[in-house]
Amino acid sequence: MKKLFCTLLTVLSGLCAQAQHFVLDFDDHNQGWSISTGNAMVVEGGQKGKALQLDPHSMVTIRMNPQAQTTYKLTAYLKTAAGDTHVTLQGTELYGHEFSISSALAAWTKVEQVFSTDAGQRKGGRLEVVFNGSSRAWIDEIVVERIGDYKAPVYKGFVPLKKREVVTDFGVPMQPDDKIQWLRDAKLGLFIHWGLYAGPAQGEWYQQNKGILPEDYRKLAYPESGNEYFDAKVFDARKWTALAKKMGARYATLTTMHHDGYALFESHYMNAFTSKQTHNRDFVREFVDACHEDGLRVGLYKTLINWRFPGYYDVTGTDCKKNTFGYTTAAWHKENARQMKEELYCQTKELLTNYGKIDILFWDGGWIAQKPSDREGARVWESYKYLTTDNPWPVNPLFQVKETSTGRPLGLIGMCRQLQPDILMNPRSGWVGDYTCDEGAHDVKGEIRSGLVEKCMSISSFWGFSHEDEHPEKVLSVQRIKRIFADCLIRNMILHINVGPDRHGNIPKVMEQRLTQFGDWVKENQEAIYATQGGPWQPKENQYGFCYKDDVIYVYLLDGFKGTSLTLPPTDKGYQMVNAYQVADKKAIRVTQRGRRITLHQLQSTGDIQVIALKMNKVIRQ
Repeated sequence: MKKLFCTLLTVLSGLCAQAQHFVLDFDDHNQGWSISTGNAMVVEGGQKGKALQLDPHSMVTIRMNPQAQTTYKLTAYLKTAAGDTHVTLQGTELYGHEFSISSALAAWTKVEQVFSTDAGQRKGGRLEVVFNGSSRAWIDEIVVERIGDYKAPVYKGFVPLKKREVVTDFGVPMQPDDKIQWLRDAKLGLFIHWGLYAGPAQGEWYQQNKGILPEDYRKLAYPESGNEYFDAKVFDARKWTALAKKMGARYATLTTMHHDGYALFESHYMNAFTSKQTHNRDFVREFVDACHEDGLRVGLYKTLINWRFPGYYDVTGTDCKKNTFGYTTAAWHKENARQMKEELYCQTKELLTNYGKIDILFWDGGWIAQKPSDREGARVWESYKYLTTDNPWPVNPLFQVKETSTGRPLGLIGMCRQLQPDILMNPRSGWVGDYTCDEGAHDVKGEIRSGLVEKCMSISSFWGFSHEDEHPEKVLSVQRIKRIFADCLIRNMILHINVGPDRHGNIPKVMEQRLTQFGDWVKENQEAIYATQGGPWQPKENQYGFCYKDDVIYVYLLDGFKGTSLTLPPTDKGYQMVNAYQVADKKAIRVTQRGRRITLHQLQSTGDIQVIALKMNKVIRQ
């Protein structure tokens, strides 16, 4: 496909040599964007007027020219063709203030980012729209507005530690720091997407993307579907947990049910469609037992939405939203939506009651008709502490879980807390969540995160199995995985890496090889990984960053680092360097200290990630 290339950088809304405010709405073809890779074009159907459409594996660059020592607010609208992929908007060349935001929603979604520039911002500063999905994505209505002056803080020592904010939302408090500490220390998890969609091998959104009705889609669970049959004949949960341990993961998460509504567990809800019915196997039980036996913490993924129910697109029975299945408005859809919600409630109860201790519940798909936000969808799911008495989609009293102390019927999140008091949940049910998610394999940028942030990503184009997963060039390289993980560690984040087994239960060989090789690197550097804290200084984009544990500071020299020496930011008063060594081979490193400044000498730019340990005379942040 012939590339489009727009070279005219038109000044908009007073845009001058350095920007105060500009708008990029794509209604004028002579606007300032250019294609870096792939293909993009202006099309109709934007959030307002026209939008910029990106084809798979494309990147578009937009020059900002921001002023120095200024704070800006960026807003934009993002959209994907289907929720199986994500589009990313990232700020680069911002000298330590880089950022990355993304969306996987198949509806126009507003994203916002506040960023600042330092005194050294004399040139550059650009936005990059990155889309590596398999369909298409769009961006529209980019606004960058100056909101004030900025003066970079000057630290005479370690950067102050930002504490995680613990709040109560919908009547349910977030878990306190002591209950999330295990996840913060674990650093690495294995995510597994597996279900009927593994048969057609076109990703986990296959049913919705192709508009396959439930009565036809369910055939994938039976031999009549031939070479697309989800036979699960070689599924062995212990092989999966063995891979998790080889890659260095401390927890593993399985999709107990994706949006197609096929449950990999036994369920007694009257309308359930399960592996117990089709295969006489409870795959979730086998997985959970394997995790417990192998010493892994257990995560269970659970979707809220369910394509088996037409009412998902027409919760009121009066306004059926656009869908690929051909559903149109019908009054009975309201009751159908109620049943969908009730099934969710009952199956969540089963998952948290029948399998022993569950450490993480990874919610997904809280939005109704794949359009509103998760927060807006909470009114349907009742992601609250208690069920309400006037909800239009009530859960039958026979199925309600009552609060032990008061007898009041518990809402979805309140029920989870009562059944599994220590469980951690993400925010995709509409409830605030104990931790937040950064989805996708895009770059990790910016400063150290204050809360608990999990980056979850697939190492191929899809989350569920695709034949692309069998081709080395389609799977993330070991170097890329290492770099993303290192960028997470130095920002106090954790990484959740996804694979998609095939219809038989095999994890593709190339994925297994990549994660095993990555695990070798993790093992070599494990002292600088597990139970560390990002800091005590902010990272330098694409160059280096830090984490620490006890009395040791770990310096991560990233693959973009060039130079033979590095002088670190100042330490707090009273800190003296004792010795320094390369973590992987324990080889000594030449280091000098003058006052509060430590300098590393005789460094080599290897093009790989190097980790150096600096043992200090006392505990960091004592």
